[in-house]
Amino acid sequence: MSNMSLSKAVAAERRSVGQPRLALALRSAPLVLRGAYEYNIASRFGPLPAREWLFPVTYRCNARCVMCNIWQSERTDELSVDQWNSILDDKLFAGIESVSLTGGEPTLRRDLPELANLLLGRLPSLRRVTITTNALQPRRVAGQCEELLRLCRSHGVGFFVGISLDGIGAVHDEMRNVPHAFDNVESTVQQLKPLQAQGLRMGINCTLTSRNLRDAENVRRWAAEHGLPVNYIIASFADSFYANVDSQDELALGAKQRRQLIDFLRTLAAERSLANLPAYFYGDMLRMIETGTARSTPCVFQKDGFILDARGDMQYCMYSQVLGNVTENGAADTYYAPNNLAHRQDVIDCKCDRCTITCFLELALAKDLFRYLLFLLAGSP
Repeated sequence: MSNMSLSKAVAAERRSVGQPRLALALRSAPLVLRGAYEYNIASRFGPLPAREWLFPVTYRCNARCVMCNIWQSERTDELSVDQWNSILDDKLFAGIESVSLTGGEPTLRRDLPELANLLLGRLPSLRRVTITTNALQPRRVAGQCEELLRLCRSHGVGFFVGISLDGIGAVHDEMRNVPHAFDNVESTVQQLKPLQAQGLRMGINCTLTSRNLRDAENVRRWAAEHGLPVNYIIASFADSFYANVDSQDELALGAKQRRQLIDFLRTLAAERSLANLPAYFYGDMLRMIETGTARSTPCVFQKDGFILDARGDMQYCMYSQVLGNVTENGAADTYYAPNNLAHRQDVIDCKCDRCTITCFLELALAKDLFRYLLFLLAGSP
């Protein structure tokens, strides 16, 4: 594809993606106003109510990714749907508005539709469900997502599927250490596309390391051809979640690659528009790399998000220690425990300035929209 054709494809993708994003933002205007108050004023006087839940529903995984060792996690029992039904009685869950189902590979959990149905019925404030999948088993993934979409629609809840794609062809296969991984992603996308007419939203997640940065533009081109947005993630290293700190030296970017990343981020940040909130993050990462300044992108895990996994272990974020297990102590008691809140502040002080994690990125930016509007008015990065 020529540069001119790519520009047209990207522009078309931005229009097709931007319109539903903008419509979603307008429908969420009251939440945006509340977020602006909570993030900038209320949070100064005490912890906010929990709103976002990152839910690793299983640590089983059928990929062997170079940048993540979750697949090597010790096999442990996963809490049953009945056990979760009891846990959800806790008052912490009354305000949850967004749940991100992840793993491992979440679609490997056979009772995922039953678990999702429980969440939809027991979380009174729920507005959106996201699932992140490696898409290595197209029929299984498409079947699970079709059922989740049906359930979400029946409850008036939005549903988004994030598909992992770290390169085109052999590059993605190498990143996932699975033969034909790229072909399976393509097949999954084709099987999910008909569901877009029923309200399914879908996008690509691309994790950048030294081994695939060269293919970032090719992923962008492929996604534009398929009318899909791409969320680029600079690989993070956290033993408490990814168990991948030992891989940091191998996957870190060298001087030449840093220059390549800077140029790529500059291109992405320049595509700013009211509907393209990730452009803020790319501009922020550009500043962090070029000038050493601290991250300014807001993060729900600092304010009103948490991780609660299939075993019942709670963390504030990927860099947090395990705060406790909700089968032994209540979820709200664990979340609001003074010693745990002090630990969260330690994480904020020590880790957040250089963090490249993007979970709930658009939601966090929407809650701090005035910062994003200033970014739009600032001109080129």
